[in-house]
Amino acid sequence: MVIPSSISGCLDDAEVMCTHDARELEAITNPAVQAVIYIPPALPAWVPELASAVQRSAFRIPRTVLPKASRNGIDDWLEQNLPKAIVTTGVRASLKADILQNVDRLHALSHASQFMLRIFTDEPTTECGFHVDTVPPGAPAYGFLRVYNGAGTEYVDPANVTSIADFHRYLSRRERLVRESKVARNDGRKADYDRLQREIGLLDGERAFLIQRDEIKIAPAGSIVAFKHIDIRYLWEDHSKALAWIHCSPMTGESRLVVNITIPEPAAHIAPRARGGIPH
Repeated sequence: MVIPSSISGCLDDAEVMCTHDARELEAITNPAVQAVIYIPPALPAWVPELASAVQRSAFRIPRTVLPKASRNGIDDWLEQNLPKAIVTTGVRASLKADILQNVDRLHALSHASQFMLRIFTDEPTTECGFHVDTVPPGAPAYGFLRVYNGAGTEYVDPANVTSIADFHRYLSRRERLVRESKVARNDGRKADYDRLQREIGLLDGERAFLIQRDEIKIAPAGSIVAFKHIDIRYLWEDHSKALAWIHCSPMTGESRLVVNITIPEPAAHIAPRARGGIPH
């Protein structure tokens, strides 16, 4: 496939920004910025109560994807589906408002009217190693992630990545091993399953796509991450490092509440961007 020069790996400058200023989340629209990690100077007072309920598995949300919803649609879904009587009414209302604020931030950046919401509570697993997130063809290639409690999200400095081609070799092999591992588990082939799990562990330990394999960074729980997603058409191309944030969820630990918001429609279907910064 011939890919545009803006996608090509020849444009390989990339930066991950860390900030205590929510207004800087809008820097994700800069072509050279791979991710912006906003770390609040202090977490809101309602977060500890929520975190405790999630960790006890009292506050539960099954893995859910709203593939195309308006802000009002997301608001309605949250009102109907966020657990009630587990945390105080104020904490529940604050969580809903917080999620909608990130929808508003994404709207302000893109002027999109339709969004994809992914939300769940769950304990970490080994199924997903370092990876990049994708968006549909032509959609704005960024989104927002917030993990409310538990272990943070691991990521790598783009300067520490040997090449996107090396990362793709890791990703392709890991996805194959995970698929084979699931089949072995479902078939009851314990020896094969154990062998495949060991291979996955070795692959993750090698991190052959990194110059310094032990240099792993953390976006802490409670932070808001605006990060680049790769257009699905270019996932396996030799694209610029700036075009996708290489990250990994923790593989062990307590249950976490995770919310991810992206845009499911092509940019050509979105009205021109409104003036003004993002809400903060």
